[in-house]
Amino acid sequence: MYDRILREKTGKGYQIAQATTDGDVPISVGLPVSKEQSGHVPELLTPIEEPEALLLAQDASWWFQQKFDGRRLAVQKADGKYSGINKLGQVIPVDSRLSEPLDLVQTKAFLADGEITDSHFYIWDLLGVNDTDLRTEPYEIRYVHLTRLFRGVHETLRVCETAMTTKAKRAFVKAMHDANAEGFVCKKRYAAYAAGRAGQHFKCKFVATASFIVGPKPDKKADDGHRSIAVYLLDGNRPRFMGTVGVPERYPLPRVEQVVEVRYLYCHPGPEGKLIQAKYFGKVRDDVQLAECTVSQLKLKAGESEPTES
Repeated sequence: MYDRILREKTGKGYQIAQATTDGDVPISVGLPVSKEQSGHVPELLTPIEEPEALLLAQDASWWFQQKFDGRRLAVQKADGKYSGINKLGQVIPVDSRLSEPLDLVQTKAFLADGEITDSHFYIWDLLGVNDTDLRTEPYEIRYVHLTRLFRGVHETLRVCETAMTTKAKRAFVKAMHDANAEGFVCKKRYAAYAAGRAGQHFKCKFVATASFIVGPKPDKKADDGHRSIAVYLLDGNRPRFMGTVGVPERYPLPRVEQVVEVRYLYCHPGPEGKLIQAKYFGKVRDDVQLAECTVSQLKLKAGESEPTES
């Protein structure tokens, strides 16, 4: 009955999904027209816990930046046209509300990497300018090029602010907590660009989130009268029911087989452990594959098990 959830869906043509933070006129994030690969493989962050991340504040090799609650987006400009690139490296459309500010950037071609929210493109890396490939340069050099080209160009385009000294990094982490931010990122300033999860840059989240597969409700919950979804993760080769999560009226009800992001306090350990205080905030993840939705993402209740990736 549940086999279809284990199969990746085929492309269904052009769609539009809104970026996920609040805003009056959200910048739309395009879904791939096909599964065309861009040739660019995004670098992914490795999760670490806050005590480990704070040790890096004492090391001058590491810089801190904010972790934004948006969607990963790289933008490539070539021959006067823009292409978006999602977390999977797939080509996606770029909204005119983003391309118009990008037209103000004084260069003919570039490849910029960042995060898109409802109203801003937060840019943290510049991988190429005109005919120059910057990926072999250390991050600190790429960041200099980024600030020179993008800072102050338009209010939609935001270069990620970076804490560089020990004092600044400690103050930055406190400010992120005070602002109820999602977390912060630790960037190794001397690192060249490395595709995939290379283990050279880290993310520290203040809240636990994971990507879940929406599936059918168990029989005993099917007619419970609640506006909720059943969420599953892959545990080896089997789907594991992780519980039901309420869906506020302001969000459309996700469909079976969609991937959604859920925030939660922790998960009870064990083969039947369920999520505690799980909440859905309207984020459907078209840039996460079903195969990525595994129990290895889970943050387990402290003191009851070894920690896993979160």
